[in-house]
Amino acid sequence: MSDTRRRVKVYTLNEDRQWDDRGTGHVSSTFVERLKGISLLVRAESDGSLLLESKISPNTAYQKQQDTLIVWSEAENYDLALSFQEKAGCDEIWEKICQVLYSVYSILFCDCLFMICC
Repeated sequence: MSDTRRRVKVYTLNEDRQWDDRGTGHVSSTFVERLKGISLLVRAESDGSLLLESKISPNTAYQKQQDTLIVWSEAENYDLALSFQEKAGCDEIWEKICQVLYSVYSILFCDCLFMICC
């Protein structure tokens, strides 16, 4: 039985500001040596090819929209979205993004982020 929690569609925003479907696959978060950080990977469910490899970066504004959508911009004019089949999978990946960003901010700002937030 496949894990539907992490089943996603990958979208990119085109020049006409319309979302283009780049494929369906399963998302994971893992350390990628070449990118030197925790990254989101999406492998196509059809053939296992890599649909997305995106390092989780503190310079990126991630947004969770509705219950099953995470969107962000990797570069100027390059917007991405993951649309999850299930809310639980979206919550799980969103939590991972937040953990990575919190740990980066904690190191950079000597835990000041926690003091400001709390």
